[in-house]
Amino acid sequence: MGQPVRRAIKEAHGEEIGRKPIYTLLVDGNSLLKVSMRDEMVNDRGEHVGGIFQFLLQLKKLMTTRDWDYVYCFFDDKFSGILRYNIYHQYKANRDKHYEDYGKDEGLSDYMKEVNATVDSWTKYFKKKKYEKDISEGKKVSQEEQDDANFQRERALIFRYLEELFIRWEMDENGTEADDLIAYYIKNKKPEEKCVIVSADMDLTQLLSDDVYIYNPHLHKNITNRNFKKEFGYPHENVVTKKILCGDSSDNISNISLLSEKKLFETVPEMLERAVTVEEVIERARELIKERIDSKKKPLKVYENIVNGVPNKEYDGDFYEINRKLVDLSEPMLTDEAKEDIDAMMHAPIDPEGRSFSNIYRYIQEDGISELYDESKFSTFFSSFKPFIKRETERFNKPV
Repeated sequence: MGQPVRRAIKEAHGEEIGRKPIYTLLVDGNSLLKVSMRDEMVNDRGEHVGGIFQFLLQLKKLMTTRDWDYVYCFFDDKFSGILRYNIYHQYKANRDKHYEDYGKDEGLSDYMKEVNATVDSWTKYFKKKKYEKDISEGKKVSQEEQDDANFQRERALIFRYLEELFIRWEMDENGTEADDLIAYYIKNKKPEEKCVIVSADMDLTQLLSDDVYIYNPHLHKNITNRNFKKEFGYPHENVVTKKILCGDSSDNISNISLLSEKKLFETVPEMLERAVTVEEVIERARELIKERIDSKKKPLKVYENIVNGVPNKEYDGDFYEINRKLVDLSEPMLTDEAKEDIDAMMHAPIDPEGRSFSNIYRYIQEDGISELYDESKFSTFFSSFKPFIKRETERFNKPV
């Protein structure tokens, strides 16, 4: 879980929330860290630390783009997505998620829960030791194993830096995905709040509005509700419609059988110009079936599949209803715990006590990021955060 904010603090500083305008940065933490992991920097112990350095560097650059009032980082945990898996058991089946292990301790005694926690801890320990032993003995370790081990380790270390930099963060251990954390924030933002989402995840483009735009670190571009059509060829309002019908192979979400994105746009060319609903697509398919029957032609199977909601994978329930729940972020899926965390941290001042650049410098040395050992380099690198930290400190100390 992210750092808690006491409700009393939030209530005591409530007048600060109404300040206009509010500029907020929302970072998809896993997405940014995946990009950052391309940096091949290692420390003197041979550990990969490029992800940490590059993640901080990208945040540093982002901090210079505006005087941000609030900055949040949202992360996925290992069971993030379990809420969608419970609706559709093939969700992310193409990834090593092991959703079936979630909640295995429910109903057990405290003693057995402690036993299982110990077993898990030792399993992780021996898996880590085996990984390290294989590396030291020159045994072949898959790139996937190596990348995953580095990612998990560096993400845990990054949390410490975020705490010191007054950057709020959240990772729900009970299954909420970062996309939903961001969507929930957008849905509950202040009317005067302007938000920038940092992510390479195209799913989040459905959240675009006059007050919300996306910076894509892969494309190095700002994506807005005004330039989306120019960049991608169709209005952003159709992101959800397209994904409901065409699925998402990266998440193992099925499409309508025989329906491709190209075929969808050929069937309903209006999708390239204006917002189109799923119901309109189904109605168009009915019209095309009737036209072919009236012309003494056999209806195309793809149109029948659209009308009848026939997927190319097995679904336990209505295809359209399930896919809408899976992809539509207008109704984000959050656990109660995640909602409470976001509600508590939104716009609430952060207590500066115990936070310092001295702590950050100590972490730099502990993690072996030699690029920042020199005090002048360290000071220059983190200077971009100082105005933001000053504003956060003043906000907390402002007399009520």
